[in-house]
Amino acid sequence: MSTCVASIDVALLGCGNVGSAIVRLAQRDLTRALPINVTGALVRDGSRARPSALPLHTDARTLLSSHPDVIVEVLGGVEPARTLLLSALERRIPVVTANKTLLAYSGGELRRAAAATGTPLLYEAAVLAGVPFLGTFARRPLAASATNLVGIVNGTSNYVLTKCAAEAAEPATALAEAQRLGFAEPDPAKDVSGEDGAEKLAVLIQHFAAREVHPGGLAVCGIDGITAAQIAHASALGGVIKPVVQADWTNRLEAFAGPAFVPSSHSLARVDGVENVLLLGTQYGRLLFQGPGAGPEVTAATVLDDVREIQIGTSYASAELPTDRAAAPNTPWMLTLAAARLPRAAQIADLLASYGVFAQRTTSRDSRWGSEHQSLLTWSNDGERIDAACTALTNAAGCEADAIRALEVAA
Repeated sequence: MSTCVASIDVALLGCGNVGSAIVRLAQRDLTRALPINVTGALVRDGSRARPSALPLHTDARTLLSSHPDVIVEVLGGVEPARTLLLSALERRIPVVTANKTLLAYSGGELRRAAAATGTPLLYEAAVLAGVPFLGTFARRPLAASATNLVGIVNGTSNYVLTKCAAEAAEPATALAEAQRLGFAEPDPAKDVSGEDGAEKLAVLIQHFAAREVHPGGLAVCGIDGITAAQIAHASALGGVIKPVVQADWTNRLEAFAGPAFVPSSHSLARVDGVENVLLLGTQYGRLLFQGPGAGPEVTAATVLDDVREIQIGTSYASAELPTDRAAAPNTPWMLTLAAARLPRAAQIADLLASYGVFAQRTTSRDSRWGSEHQSLLTWSNDGERIDAACTALTNAAGCEADAIRALEVAA
């Protein structure tokens, strides 16, 4: 027996690139069984050009008091989005958001409000918007009992590092190309500093580990310090450098976000350009999800799918999360040394050994960048010991020493 479902009234918070794409897609999609009617949008600047015939508001109270079926938030940032969504949830208005920054910093608070009122809070488009899988796993907790994850969740950084490895391009040149092609924001600071990856990692930990962590408490590094020498030496060591997020909660929670040496045999090593990927470790084996990370059109489609899930009653319930702190994990490391004249290999090995740092393999010495460079891949160690060893190399031998994490070979 079929049921006729009335149209869904949606109030939009934010009408930039993604918000405008949501309006366009909803208007094109009116013939579907569940037509979506965008009743109005909250904007910061009412004078800017927006989709035609869309009522615009600069006061959120007007939208909230109209009691829409769903609030869709694409404002970005924490405030005023946090306050507005808490108000919506308190009024039992379902919420869909694509705002990973808001979820990373205030996700626990929003979840508590949603759980207290039994109101849906969906966010499929917040992380890997082009690879919809969060809702599927939320509705299947037994199959989705993951204990760890590793992935690439920032397409801008992945594009830059891919271009550098493939064309021996300088990182700054590759970033400029990404901006020209629209793969990077005019201000790419959040991407290249690792902040974007840390926020997405915090959301993934909320979703899969069921714990609330603050992005500022994660071990985070950006690609903005990566050099051409490191990229070339990664290839010589049998791998590539990728912008990685990793978390494991088998026992205590451990996590990091930043550039890492990835062996060529690892699944992440073959994910290039603006592609994103997430590898989940479950009790039934490893599951891999790969595809485009974002973009206005794909984000809009994923947001509207969340709206439909709310309307037909297939959305999942939110739960309160305990807070936790993520420790920085022990991992292998790739150390890159540079000096006008590097010490002898035996001297470097002896100094590192005095700090409990031992190399698996090393590159040949390379003078392409105006001084001697050499990299080595260490066995697993903690970051504090690696930092101490690098400082000792600088003080004792006048070397510049840079360290990035490395993933284990088997994956």
